[in-house]
Order: sequence, then structure tokens, then C-alpha cells
Amino acid sequence: MLKMSELISWIGSICSIFGAIYAVKQANIAKKAADFAQSIKRQLINHRKTSELSELQALLSTAQKAFTKYGSSSPKGLAGIAHNSDAEVVLDFIHKLKSFRDYFADHFNNAADETYAEINLELIEFRRAASGAKISEHGSNILNSIVSFSPNLKRELTEQKESTVE
Repeated sequence: MLKMSELISWIGSICSIFGAIYAVKQANIAKKAADFAQSIKRQLINHRKTSELSELQALLSTAQKAFTKYGSSSPKGLAGIAHNSDAEVVLDFIHKLKSFRDYFADHFNNAADETYAEINLELIEFRRAASGAKISEHGSNILNSIVSFSPNLKRELTEQKESTVE
């Protein structure tokens, strides 16, 4: 026959085993909840990035539309155009581009910084230009810089959208 102390010891051991099993189950539940929370956090961050890049894409599209006339018209066809209002559209784009520059950095260069510098220099000359030929020349260069940057933005936006789907 078991002594009372042995019986209590056995009951304590059995309770400890059940307690350990319960603790392991609770730890697994907590781990799954933490993994789920991490997944939601990643999705929210990717959604924010996608939103920001979509905002930049809208500005790029607006700037491209505003400057298409400089790439397709002859200088004489630009007579009477208020080119400084078009410059403001591009200024909005490059300022937003600069604020989202971290999306476009790789190991050696930053496409956003390079595009910003190119467009900003041309924009200064574009705003100073008085003749149709100079306005057309600088406007066309700005358009080319915008169009050249477009694949970088499209690639980054696609990556962000795809990483949200995981």
C-alpha cells in the first residue's frame, strides 16, 4: 500500500506533467498568434509602401502628360503656353520623388536622386527659358527624364504589390 506522502508525490508528478502539456499548448498558441501578428504587420507596411508608390506614380503620370507637348510639338507650336505652370507639376513630382528616395536605392546609386538632379537642373533652365526653342528643348529633356524613370517606379511598385500577396 502507498503511503500518503507517496500518493501526494504521484499526484503532484501527474499534475506537473499535465501542467507542462498545457504550457506547451499555450506556447504554441502564442507562437501562432505572434506569427500572425508579424504577417499582418508586414502586409500593413507593404500596403503603405504600395500606397506611397501609387501616389508617386500618379504624380509621374500627371507630369508626363503635362510635358508631352514639349516632346511632340515644334517650338512654334508652343507659343502662348504658360510653361511655368507645367513646371509646378514637375516640381511636385520631383519633391515627392525625393521624399520616397529610399525605395530606389541599390548598392551603387539611387535612381531617385539621379532623376531628381537631372530634372531639377533642366527645370531651372526650363523656367528661365524665354524662346520657344529653349522651352521645347528643356521641356523635352524633362519629359525624357520622367519617361526614363518610369520603369524604376513600375518595377518597385510591382515588387511591393507582389510582396503584399505572400
